[in-house]
Formats: sequence, structure tokens, C-alpha cells
Amino acid sequence: MRINRFLALCKVASRRKAEELIVAGKVRINGRIAVLTDEVSDSDRVEFAGKILTPPAEYDYFLLNKPAGVLSSVGDDRGRKSVVDFLPKGCKAAPVGRLDLDTTGVLLLTNDGELLYRLTHPSFGIRKIYRAGVTGDFTQELADQIKKGVTVDGVEMKAEAIAINTRRNRYCEITITLVEGRKREVKEMIKAVGCRVVSLTRISFANITCSGLETGAIRRLTGPEVAALYRLTKLSEK
Repeated sequence: MRINRFLALCKVASRRKAEELIVAGKVRINGRIAVLTDEVSDSDRVEFAGKILTPPAEYDYFLLNKPAGVLSSVGDDRGRKSVVDFLPKGCKAAPVGRLDLDTTGVLLLTNDGELLYRLTHPSFGIRKIYRAGVTGDFTQELADQIKKGVTVDGVEMKAEAIAINTRRNRYCEITITLVEGRKREVKEMIKAVGCRVVSLTRISFANITCSGLETGAIRRLTGPEVAALYRLTKLSEK
């Protein structure tokens, strides 16, 4: 795998930060200074800060039904609660992507760096389904507009599918399906057509749902669920 992904798997840094460390000449492969295009295998010796790096021997895969008010991060310098606080003691899994502080629902966590990368990279087109409460005059015409694409800060965003489930006065509940996963994408697209998201729950990620899992509860993924994620991301099963 690419050296930056290897560093991320070993919990040295995120892939982006790992690239900075490589450019700075702080990583060595078999005694020489690494470069960004390097790939490593099990037979290579990778060093950082004078230590030989070894990826985890076993991987963990978890599903959290994320509650509101919890950060989708591995820590916070202000002491706020993070999704990793729900993990078993000693587990080093990281969140697969992010949900906003007030967004609830399906969130996967793993220390399988290659799977995490593939689940979050736009090129793999991982499907995410949300249920949103929307205020304003949200019509079918606006829903169709979002499916065709709206521009937010010079970037085009669009939904794969969107449906209006219920309506009461100037409030409606919608289901929206995305395959890109840009930051705050649902909220920004709804805002772009003159309405506002007041509640947001992710009800499915890569075909995984929180069915039977209470808000704030966490469980390990089953073997068949992990195998399905590997098939979906075109990774060979372990």
C-alpha cells in the first residue's frame, strides 16, 4: 500500500498529515528517506521518529448509533465527548468519515486503514442515506433541482435520490441519498434552494443501518457485515 496510508494505519497521523511528514524527510523505508510515491509491503522496514512501525495484527469494526452533541473525531482539545469514547477500553478504531455535532445515526469506526480509506474516498461511490427535517417551502421542484445539482461556493453538489415523506405546513421530512459525502452536504444543498435542515439522521451507510441499536449504543460488526464492506469496496476478504 502507499506509504501515507501505511502511516495512517499505524496511527502515526492522518493520510494528509502523513504526506507532510514524508515530504519533510521524517520517514524511512529500509534505511532510505521515503518519498510520496513509495509503496510498502510486509517485508519492508518503515521507521518514524527512530521507531520501526508495525500495523495492527487484528482489526476492529464497530457500528455506533451516534447521539447528538458528540464529536466525530479521535479527541478534542476542549474536552468534549467524542465518538471514540464509546469504544471498548484500549481500542484504537477511528471514525469512518464524520457526522456534524448535531447529526445522529449510523457511524462506523475501524482501525482497518485501507477499508477506512475506501469507504470515505469519493471514487468508490459509497451510498449514504439520510432522513432530514426541513423548514421552508420545500417542493418536489426543489427536490428535482437538488437531484440535477446545485452550486455551493463554486462546487456542484447533487443527490442521487430525494423523496418527500411527510409534510405539515412549512415543515417536511425527506429522505436523501448521496454518493459523494462532502462536508455538510445535505445542509448546504437544502440551504442553496432557500430552505433549512433542522434535524438530520444518517439511516444507512454502505448498506449498514442502526436497526435494533439504541441511540448511543455501539456494537461490533458481524463477519458477514465486514465481508460485505470488503466486497463493496473491492477489497479481497480476509
